[in-house]
Amino acid sequence: MNYTIGNKVKGMISVCTSLTLQTQSQHQLLARTMDFPTTSPWQPIYLPAGETLRTRFQSNYSAKFAILGSGRLIDGYRLMGDGFNTAGLAVAELYFPNRTVYHKVPVPRKLNLTPQDIILWLLGNYRSVAEVQTALPKIALIGDVWFRENKVYPFHWIITDQTGATMVLEPTSLTLSLKPDATQVLTNTPELENHIARLNRFLKLDQPDFNEVTIQRSRAYIASDQALPTGPVPTNRFISAAINRWGHDLPTTDSNAVATLFNTLDQVVIPRDPEKVKRSNHNYTHYESILSLTDQTYYYKAMTNNRLQTISLPDLVEKFPKTPFIFPND
Repeated sequence: MNYTIGNKVKGMISVCTSLTLQTQSQHQLLARTMDFPTTSPWQPIYLPAGETLRTRFQSNYSAKFAILGSGRLIDGYRLMGDGFNTAGLAVAELYFPNRTVYHKVPVPRKLNLTPQDIILWLLGNYRSVAEVQTALPKIALIGDVWFRENKVYPFHWIITDQTGATMVLEPTSLTLSLKPDATQVLTNTPELENHIARLNRFLKLDQPDFNEVTIQRSRAYIASDQALPTGPVPTNRFISAAINRWGHDLPTTDSNAVATLFNTLDQVVIPRDPEKVKRSNHNYTHYESILSLTDQTYYYKAMTNNRLQTISLPDLVEKFPKTPFIFPND
């Protein structure tokens, strides 16, 4: 059978949290924590339109749009964890162990990509969630190592654009498609539907779907001043982020939205333990990021010193129209 199930990097389990938020003026933002064992540094990376990008199996291609996000440099290649492009499309990857289904080998007459290729391919080629949805049937995800890193990552992705549409790509079968994420939140395994069911049970609701009743119960929970779940467990982080997301009024301005999102992310941070930092399975939060799609601004906060970098994609396009730029990680 030409597929693999439950791809997992031995000894490594990553935990991340992401969510989207829209202001009252309909400005769209995506936020995430990057929780991962010790690796080469995660850094903000800018790639101009026209930059030559590489995938594991396809020919080199030129990015149609400028891209800004965070990633790691591995033998000169960029492995992105999140990012957005000048068209207003944004993508973030999160760990999805024991659920992914990948082809073992490239598929004839398909666009063959590894999980590590997805973010740059989408941001380099597409303008919107709708365009991504149209393109997915042509793509085959191949469970193969990415150049010299010698790992196959089990990922799923949260994808959004300036319209406010928030979708999730979960490769639980060989046929790829997007599914709407009404909660606008994503963490790690289990699947989105399972997270929603657990959220409803936490709120004492006997229903499978996320709807207005869930929102009302989230607002009541916040108003009650009860504690939200804490710790690294993905289902607890999903519940915490979702109730925070829906339990408050929408922010009025972008600056209010950024403050609100950082507050939500701070509540799900995984602390770095200096005594465990060299262990391959010690996950901790490396950075928090917020991607403002309307004003094209990237907010990056390294957990090493909590210094906030505010980076404008339009400014980078003007200053470096043909040259990539890598920012310090802290």
